Amino acid sequence: MKNISAVNYILLGQRIKQCRLKQKMTYKDLSDLCNISTKTLQNIESANSKISTANLVNLSNALNVSIDYLLADSLKNKSAAVRFKMGELLEHLSQKERNVITETGMLMNHQLQKYHTVK
Repeated sequence: MKNISAVNYILLGQRIKQCRLKQKMTYKDLSDLCNISTKTLQNIESANSKISTANLVNLSNALNVSIDYLLADSLKNKSAAVRFKMGELLEHLSQKERNVITETGMLMNHQLQKYHTVK
């Protein structure tokens, strides 16, 4: 049996970088919050080194995102990460806009059920 890593470190590093930049943090800002060196953070983001569990938790907390979200590209069941991202997208909408999105989702779900029934 091959020893294949279940974690896609390249995509994990890209997600961490994306979150850091979205929050307008420098390497130093984030590394200080996580009590790691800027070099370690740079190596994590560029997938030059594997991330420890402790650093993953610290980065997740500092970036205010779930670990599921950071690891979404490595998960077979991405539903928790999708829910987190959807919540993040919806939080800036008005209640009326959220209702439109909800109704649209329900209509799409109904159509998908019809499609699967016909097949």
